[in-house]
Amino acid sequence: MTDIISTRQADCKDCYRCLRTCPVKAISFKGNQARVDPDRCVLCGRCVVECPQKAKIVRNQIYKVKDYFSRKEPVYLSLAPSFPASFTKEAKGVMKLLESAGFTKVEETAVGARYTVKGYQEEIAKSNGGTRISTCCPVVVNLVEKYYPELKANLLTVHSPMVAHARHLKECYGKDIKVVFAGPCIAKLREAEENGLDAALTFNQLKSLLDQVPVAGEEALVVSSGARLETRMFPVHNGVLHAMKGQWGLDEEYWSIEGIENCCEILESLQRKDIQPVFIEMMACQGGCVGGPAIDSPYGLYKRKQKVKEFYQQHLDAPSRPLLDNLVMEKSFSGKAVRKEVFTEEEIRSVLVKMGKLTKDDERNCEGCGYKSCRDKAVAVLAGLAVPEMCIPYMRERAESLASTIVQCTPNGILVLDKEMVVRDFNPAAKKLFSAIPLKIGLKLSDYMDTQHYELVLEGRSSLTEQRVYYPEWGLMTRQIATPLKEDGFVMAIITDITQSEENRVQYQKMKEDVMVKAKEVINQQMMVAQTIAGLLGETTAETKATLMELLKHLEREEF
Repeated sequence: MTDIISTRQADCKDCYRCLRTCPVKAISFKGNQARVDPDRCVLCGRCVVECPQKAKIVRNQIYKVKDYFSRKEPVYLSLAPSFPASFTKEAKGVMKLLESAGFTKVEETAVGARYTVKGYQEEIAKSNGGTRISTCCPVVVNLVEKYYPELKANLLTVHSPMVAHARHLKECYGKDIKVVFAGPCIAKLREAEENGLDAALTFNQLKSLLDQVPVAGEEALVVSSGARLETRMFPVHNGVLHAMKGQWGLDEEYWSIEGIENCCEILESLQRKDIQPVFIEMMACQGGCVGGPAIDSPYGLYKRKQKVKEFYQQHLDAPSRPLLDNLVMEKSFSGKAVRKEVFTEEEIRSVLVKMGKLTKDDERNCEGCGYKSCRDKAVAVLAGLAVPEMCIPYMRERAESLASTIVQCTPNGILVLDKEMVVRDFNPAAKKLFSAIPLKIGLKLSDYMDTQHYELVLEGRSSLTEQRVYYPEWGLMTRQIATPLKEDGFVMAIITDITQSEENRVQYQKMKEDVMVKAKEVINQQMMVAQTIAGLLGETTAETKATLMELLKHLEREEF
């Protein structure tokens, strides 16, 4: 099976935000890149929603649906009951719009939810005690299977509305039809794959499909003649209870829990046997499915609930349709428990030391890395899910320490001045360089030297790059680079003492000039001798003279 959520590595910016928002810490980091661990992930989709770089990618099966369309296959769409909260068009016309795009028939998944409710009621009636947990939400099922496996027996062995509806459609229209689900839940993509659906899309993917295939105009839209379905309220908090009991609200035996953190708290209470209700409706998303990670809605949470309720109320007077008698609804659960690795205190301490946590006071537990405590992070490192460098305070202190070491040890003087030319910082090399000045923080440097060149740089009217600056009062020649620190309103100068090298250069230039004088004298003498010899021999001196003059010009041009 392919991963449902993957990371586009080029866009992952090493910010750890996905890990901070992951309720089960199912994200590992290697090479400063995040990766969703499918064995640990419960597919809640938070990392997809929270990633600021949009680097988390959800598997997309639009290509499969378009292929079914191109081959003229019968394609039936099971549309999640939260669809009125996602589409800005009137809900009554959305299904006809989808049919005009190529689907043979569009039907609400709420039809399948009636089978789920019936299964819940029958199983609870036969129960001999113990708390039963709803299995409509695949994130909750994943959570129990992977992190609370001892509570698997509490899960109702009834298929979700999506699976029930897919089976209903195949019973009604033929085994060879293609059934596609669309909804606000990323976890449904995996559940569809595991239960024989031909494809599954999120709402935003479904809208993208509509943009890619030809559809009829607005005039083709007509009111959908839906049946009365109490299960249309499934996608909102308390919706399952409403369908089961015919009334809103909780009582001592029937509970409704929303939000994955709240679900975890309840599951832990069940483990401890602190609570014993008869039934718990659990929904991983805040507000229910209308708060799903792929709802793709322009509305706020409560407006989404209102949109679902309005569509439900439009069909209160419609007749109910009979259920099929032969639909198999029994569901089993697999052993997907995440192995809890145990490490010794010595092993944990060794990782803490690598992260700069030498004492208990060093453990800030700031959660910057995504883990609740430094010890949790150390355990993750030992489990291969994290690396020590993910500790932001440690890396900042390390970087600051390294930068400080470089500044303190460089032979170049470093000065930081504000717009009043007051010293804000300096290093030991600068203090040594300007030993004639009582250099200290707070000193107004313009009282001791000309700082006009720094002021021009700070004002943006000059750029001081590799410029020589001479201080005659101290016999000091420097080479300087100055740059403005615009955010702070400071100017920083890097100053190199070149006094000695300048003296050496002057001495060398004088020596070169002396050599040139001597060379000219020797050349002139040699020319006279050459002319005398050439005259005695009756030969021309033109060639000899030209050669010697060329040599002389070369010596004059030569740079040492």
